[in-house]
Order: sequence, then structure tokens, then C-alpha cells
Amino acid sequence: MKKFTRNLALALSLLLGASAVPAAEESLDSAAAIVNNDIILESELDKASSTLARNFQRRGQAVDEVSARKAALEALITRSLVLQLAQNQGITLTDMQLDTALAQTAAQRGISVQDLLASIAPGQSEAQAREQFRDELILTEVRRARIRARINVSDTEVDLLAQNLRKVGSVEPQYHLAQIIVPVENGNAVAANRTVAQIRAQLRDGADFNALAARYAIGSAASQAGDLGYLPETQVPVPFLPALLKAKPGDVIGPFRSPFGIHLLKLYDISHDAVEPISLYDASHILLQTSIIFSDKAARNELATLKQQIESGQLSFAEAARRYSQDPGSAINGGDLGYATPGRYDPLFARAMVALRPGQISEPIKSSFGWHLIYLKDVKIDKDSDDAYRQKARDLIYRRLFQEESVSWERELRDSAYIHVMDPTLVNAHIDMDQTAQPGAR
Repeated sequence: MKKFTRNLALALSLLLGASAVPAAEESLDSAAAIVNNDIILESELDKASSTLARNFQRRGQAVDEVSARKAALEALITRSLVLQLAQNQGITLTDMQLDTALAQTAAQRGISVQDLLASIAPGQSEAQAREQFRDELILTEVRRARIRARINVSDTEVDLLAQNLRKVGSVEPQYHLAQIIVPVENGNAVAANRTVAQIRAQLRDGADFNALAARYAIGSAASQAGDLGYLPETQVPVPFLPALLKAKPGDVIGPFRSPFGIHLLKLYDISHDAVEPISLYDASHILLQTSIIFSDKAARNELATLKQQIESGQLSFAEAARRYSQDPGSAINGGDLGYATPGRYDPLFARAMVALRPGQISEPIKSSFGWHLIYLKDVKIDKDSDDAYRQKARDLIYRRLFQEESVSWERELRDSAYIHVMDPTLVNAHIDMDQTAQPGAR
């Protein structure tokens, strides 16, 4: 978040000051782009572009240098906008919360916190790695919270899909797809269709689909070069299915019109895998909520004391929950939450819960509801019950809607932004990413 201390005046001083530096001296880092009141530096773009180019190469995607650089800048712009949104709304992580998240992540990976920090930011200081981890966690939580609030999965949808899944059985087709979405800016379908025709002409001339996806995608999707991975048939949007069912690997299908723009899809592969069973976690918790007179530190310390008393046998977890938990729905049952999937819980709570082994009690952790101790009693695998099929159906619908709403949310975020790109490579390649905030955009 420290980047936000830099403002537009600093950007101008860097640009103007660099021209006055003698040639024998090292020139100052220049701005690659301005995003509202934030600056993306050339050094940041260079690093992100190199990393992304290596990722494309490792995945066997033939993305050219300019397209990789444009995709890297798209990701950096989206990152900047989300972090600015978080800052404007006062969303941050305390050092105490950061320490907890680092410890949980390191435990999940089976490494030390120091090794985790070294892997996050190789060659950088521990303080820089901590800030990078903090930003990534804020990015994830802001995105997830904003998009979750836009999604409503009805019980009717879940029941219908669960019935279909049971009819299909434990195996369903999965399609490895890549996608290019051309937005219809300001309702100008003629311009969008012209762009789609240009893309299709380039594909006929042998252009790589991934390179074109990286070049034309907007937002974080650019960094994946359009690759959606393997999607179960039940997760593919219904309007795409008839053409997809007739396609063979290597085919490009579309265009399709949706509220998000005009889509072209490429089918890489079809597989038939068993439906994954779901893991159900039987957990209990103790919740303490903070207030003006009861701080985060006080809540954490009280839970740490309770944990010591429980582990020393002075009282049971259930007894402690009945006495102290401020979650009335579970406190009366000794903190018991019953069997549920992690997706039912707050993301920070879920991350801490799945890191536990049965019989283990977590360190105090903070979620959007307050501070918790979590006791994991059992984990079981369920693949044949009605509840399992309903949960599978709910997860599939949610993932599809999350993907769709991610595109829509990022587009709205972009529409509300001022963006000016100055990177010489992109400017010289006539890549136009500039925009002013649209009237009425939020």
C-alpha cells in the first residue's frame, strides 16, 4: 500500500527531473502509466512483463513480447485499482493479522515463514516481501467480497442441476477452453464486430489464439492469455454449449454475444473425469467481537488464554464456547457448527480451518465477523448423498457466476478510472489503453 503515498505531482517531477539529469548519472525510474492518483513505474512493468513472458513460455503459449507487456500492464492496472479501492474504504491488515496469515500460509505449504517470504519476493528484503504479501491478501479479499455480494444462487437452480448431475453419474465431460472477449464500448456493436472480424482474420492467417487473447483482453484475464483451464460441462454457459458439443479440439467457435461483450472460444481438449467428492469439515468455534473498548489485541489475548486453558485441561472447548462465545447460534451448542464445506464460511475463517488437522485448535484468527478460536473435530468425504450432489451443483453454479461477475466488476472498476499509458514499447506499437472515467461510472 506504500505506493499510494506517491501522487501525480511526484510523477511529473520524475518525468521532468529525468530530462535534467546529466547523461553520466543514472536516470530516475520513469512512469509507464498513471492510474487515477497512482503511478506504475517502468521498473514494475519490466519485472511483471518478464515474469509473465516466462509463465506464458512455461505453459507453451506463444505470446509475443508486445502482447505479454500489454497483458502485464493490464494486470498491474487492475491491481492498482483494487488497492486504491481498498485504501479509499479503509480496508487494511494490521501487523497482527498479517503475522497470522503468514503463519497459516506457511503451515499449509509445510515451510517456515522466512522461506515463504523469500519465495514471495526473491532478492528483496523481508519488509518488502511482507508488504507484497499484505497487498496480495488485500487484493484477494476485496475481490472475493465484492464479487460474492453480486452473486445469488437460488435453491431452484441448485436442485435442478443436482438432479442432472445425478442422472449423468460420476463422470462428465470437461473442456479445456480459451476465450477472447471483445467489449461493446458505449453500445457500439459495429466497432466491436469489426474488431472480432480482424481477430478471426488474424487467426486464419496463423496467428496464435493465446497471443491475441493477451493482446485484446482487458483486466486480469489478460495475464492468462485467455486460458480458462478445464471447465466441466455443467459450468459452461448454456448459450455456448450447442456449438461446443459439435466442436473438435483445435476449433475456434463463435462469435457469441453476452452482456460482457462478444466471445470467441478455442477448444483445446476434452476429458472425461469423475466428479470430485466434496470434503466436509466438522468444526466448532469461539467468537469474540471487538468494540471501542475491546480492541483486536484484547480479543486475541483473551482467546490465547482460553486456548491455553483448554489445552491444559482446565475446561473443555464446548464449555469455553458456551461461556464466552458471542455467536449465539453456535454457543448454545458448545460452539458446534456441524459438517459443512469451507465455502460456507468467511474466507479467512475457512483458510484457517482447512489448515488444521482433526483434533487441533487454531491460533486466534480474525475474520470479517471478529476473532475466533477454531476446533476441527473431523473431516469426511461425501460423494453419493443428495447433499453431496446439491453442494457440487451449488459450487459449479457459484464458480460460473463468479467468473462472469469478475469480468463485469473489473469492467465497472475500469470505467470509473483515469488511465494514461506512457510506456514507449506500447505507445510505439500503437496499443491504446488510455481512458477517462465515464460519466456516472462508480
